[in-house]
Amino acid sequence: MMNKFRAMRDRGEPIIGGGAGTGLSAKCEEAGGIDLIVIYNSGRYRMAGRG
Repeated sequence: MMNKFRAMRDRGEPIIGGGAGTGLSAKCEEAGGIDLIVIYNSGRYRMAGRG
């Protein structure tokens, strides 16, 4: 993965990252072509109505 990011940097391409707290968000980000997804464990608590 790091080699891919280094190659993108060397070509001057932006590395696009985003966060996801639920599987739905991650699926949409992946479908949109995002390069890096940061997963938060708080999403499952929010979906359960705790915060």
